Amino acid sequence: MNTSRESLKLWLSDVLTADGAYGATADRPAAFDPDRDPRHASRPKQTQRLSSVVASGRLTVPAGSGSQAATDTRLTVKLKPPVELLRTVLKSDRQFHNEMHAYQNVVPFLFEHLPDGARGPSLPVFVYGRNECGARWSEDVIVLEDPRGQGYVPARTPEHVAGAGSAHMDYGHLAVAIAALGRFHGMSFTAKQKNPVAFRKLVGNLREIQWDEDGWLVKGNGLKSMSMRGARPLMDQDKYRDGKLKGFLTMIREADRNLKLAMTPKEPFAVICHGDYCKPNILFEYDDAGQPRDAMITEFTAVRYGSPGLDLSYFLYKNADKDVQDNRWEDLLAVYLESVAAVLPADVKAPTAEQLHHELRFHALYGYAHLLFAVPNMINDNPRELLDIDNDDDKTTVEDLLVARIDAADEKITEILSGTVRHIIDHGYAEQYEFPSNNSRL
Repeated sequence: MNTSRESLKLWLSDVLTADGAYGATADRPAAFDPDRDPRHASRPKQTQRLSSVVASGRLTVPAGSGSQAATDTRLTVKLKPPVELLRTVLKSDRQFHNEMHAYQNVVPFLFEHLPDGARGPSLPVFVYGRNECGARWSEDVIVLEDPRGQGYVPARTPEHVAGAGSAHMDYGHLAVAIAALGRFHGMSFTAKQKNPVAFRKLVGNLREIQWDEDGWLVKGNGLKSMSMRGARPLMDQDKYRDGKLKGFLTMIREADRNLKLAMTPKEPFAVICHGDYCKPNILFEYDDAGQPRDAMITEFTAVRYGSPGLDLSYFLYKNADKDVQDNRWEDLLAVYLESVAAVLPADVKAPTAEQLHHELRFHALYGYAHLLFAVPNMINDNPRELLDIDNDDDKTTVEDLLVARIDAADEKITEILSGTVRHIIDHGYAEQYEFPSNNSRL
């Protein structure tokens, strides 16, 4: 499909009419009007992301006879990236599958098991999805109601925060976001206890997007060498010369193996995880005083079944600055546990604080490994290297570019990574590092 504004307008209008979205029919067709690119009036306004190209616009459906009211709403439209190499390496087909499966099947099932009076997390409204893959990949699409219509917007950054700090959130935003994550995780505890057969079926239909037959995203045990970027500065500090680094070095000695084990579900605390829970994928609703009062969870492309420590470690290590990590870590975990408990019936128990720390001990590697890729974005708000890959360039791979971004001589990157390693060590998340026997049965 051509990505001109007019072609997107005609194509999606026809697609949504044929699907009967918002009661549309041939006599009452849906009309989608994409937002214009201010630089090129003939093109739709789009945001390039690694896993998708995102456009937005207004959908109208005329009123029908009787009680059928007219529709006038804003939509968010997700298309697959145009670069074949990105679609292949990032497994775009599987990412679209996961997101559609989450909205169409997982989320409704989880909400069915909410006890009366409990409030689940705020999520976007799913409108339409197609993921046929193959030669017609350009017609694959996910359509959601624009969360801005419900009052949810990206996190507001205080005026005094700039540069790398803008990737972090203050405690108020972190608390609201981790509460939403707690409600999302908590629904899994109830659903898998009340209907384990259906729950297993839903989990079994999730697709792996990070691993293949050759290993993780970075091949050749590259995770080990990249991980040393955060450990080396601590080797020169007296505090860590007495063997405190040993646990972390043991953890990354077989980094791929240990990450694989960390991402393997273990009972009884495995939940349906978001997989990429961070600031760009969280929207906020603000009160009259400008304070965040609720968070909406978006982007379910990386959803997976695993320890809550996967989401928690990545969320906190990427979005909380050093001061919050050092002084408010326990407070945030308490907010999380309280939110988990808030969506559980009386006969389903939430993990204790001690059990949660145990999960973080064995899954902090997930947060650190994914931070390695996120950290260049925290330094540069709009890194373009991966999005500018040329289909005809057979010399440079996505893996090469990912590693190059970490290897770039940027002291700020090293500071963030070494601070995370320090936190992992100081909290005992790497002491005597070894995994217990695996039990992935539900």
